[in-house]
Amino acid sequence: MMGSHLLVLSRRYSSLLPRVWLAVVLFAMTVSPPVQVAVLAGAEPAIPVAEAPKDVGQLRGLQKQVAELIEKLKPCIVCVRIGNTQGSGVIVTEDGYVLTAGHVVGEPHQSCELIFADGKRVKGETLGRYQDADAGLIKITEAGPWPHTEMGVSKELSEGAWVVALGHPLGYMSGRPPVARLGRVLRNRDTFIRTDCPLVGGDSGGPLVDLTGKVVGIHSRIAGPTTMNYHVPVDVFRSNWDRLVKGEIWQDPMPGRDSEEVKRVVADVIRPEVRACVVMVRCNGRDTVLGTVVGPDGWILTKASELKSPITCKLSDDRELPAEIVGISEEHDLAMLKVEARHLPAIPWARSVDCQPGYWMISVGFHQDVPLAIGIVGAPARRIPPQPGILGVTLEDTEAGPRITRVMEQSAAAAAGIEEGDIVLEVDGKPTPKTTDVIEAIRRHRPGDTVKLKLRRGDQTLEVTATLKQLDSPSQRRREMQNRSDVGLSRRADDFPRVIQHDGVVPPQLCGGPVVDIDGRVVGINIARAGRTETYAIPTDTLLGLMYDLMSGKLRPASENASESN
Repeated sequence: MMGSHLLVLSRRYSSLLPRVWLAVVLFAMTVSPPVQVAVLAGAEPAIPVAEAPKDVGQLRGLQKQVAELIEKLKPCIVCVRIGNTQGSGVIVTEDGYVLTAGHVVGEPHQSCELIFADGKRVKGETLGRYQDADAGLIKITEAGPWPHTEMGVSKELSEGAWVVALGHPLGYMSGRPPVARLGRVLRNRDTFIRTDCPLVGGDSGGPLVDLTGKVVGIHSRIAGPTTMNYHVPVDVFRSNWDRLVKGEIWQDPMPGRDSEEVKRVVADVIRPEVRACVVMVRCNGRDTVLGTVVGPDGWILTKASELKSPITCKLSDDRELPAEIVGISEEHDLAMLKVEARHLPAIPWARSVDCQPGYWMISVGFHQDVPLAIGIVGAPARRIPPQPGILGVTLEDTEAGPRITRVMEQSAAAAAGIEEGDIVLEVDGKPTPKTTDVIEAIRRHRPGDTVKLKLRRGDQTLEVTATLKQLDSPSQRRREMQNRSDVGLSRRADDFPRVIQHDGVVPPQLCGGPVVDIDGRVVGINIARAGRTETYAIPTDTLLGLMYDLMSGKLRPASENASESN
């Protein structure tokens, strides 16, 4: 898929492929069925496996059959355009029903455009989507009849059978018909078919056909190797046809940690006064982050790094009130807001926090009867070190001072005009006689911070300002990509004096709310989504120690002091 509907890249599905420990004797025709399988006594029934061709003559026969098949199917295959996104589809009825992938359909009852191999364009409407299977349906809304092909029976498809994948890789290209790829079925299960027909973005929703020209699957997702291409079995469409036609969106109930049955049990733990303490903090009229009422006279604690004026707070009773920042703890990324309100609920803090690894952590949401997230403590409370900013140079000690021996490409140093051979005299006004002095001075800063360096270049002394960057390496980029998957990361997710780590999935924009233990006591406030496996919460004992300073006004940011004096 192009645009926002990319063919889903996923490695996790490879774990769904069980090994088959069956002894079988095969008697298979290579190109055309039927395939006969004799199963030895005591073994479980298996999906038949088709043998590979034995000679060039059989390959020539396959070649002829595939070429005729492609020509026959070309008129039935369409490019699907929904807004700025593209995918593929195949027409399977004379009146214009089009099979495609669920992630191509997106939402039901959207207008879409279908493009044929000859460039003809017609209008269509998206219908239903079975989310777990990634099955979707579209209907051409213009009068037919339309070229179409039949749906086969995917459960009868032999592993090893030859199949053809068709679609529009990387999107529709004028003058290029649907592109064909040939491969074999590697796995055939009720919920997926895996082949070695290589797919790419834009193919999503295109058909996988057997050698009779019948659709046996719809392209859904890929993993890294070209042998890992996954398709929705066509039997899924057949057994859910009525719901797809009606435009329903559904998924199978899952017995997971966040299932409704578990959330209902945990919901009873959250006291009404705790729910009433959760507010939505809005910046420039947009929901930005959660906040927690910490005083009945309008004191609200939230995550500082997400705030931009003007700020309002939407309370549990739906009042939306202007808020001012009265204190910020940069160290903890906490901000104290004040709204003009009285008699707000009192939050039941846990005076002592005993959050051992394995203890439940229940995150409370805004206007939610059930928890925002459920998880457990994953590690003892600890300090989270800062991610240092990177200047992008190598240094060596000389009699004149630290000399730059290399400037990395596209680094902060390169952008600032620093050159090899420069001697670093000062960083932020402090002398740096040794390379260790430069390193320590830079390490105090985070990515995005600016540092001022005084340099000697030949007979010149000059000052430059560099904006530090993150560490950039293949392993770091891979780690970052994995960590950002699912709900993303908070803008500030490190450099905390002490946090509790738990595995509740709290999106960055929903940090700032309270966390309770299994007894309903408030044990902390979520402060950051730090990775795919962790959310950080500042424990209650730390929060209570900060309250006076945050409320007193002495930690009020300079901009707020200036506006107050005016």
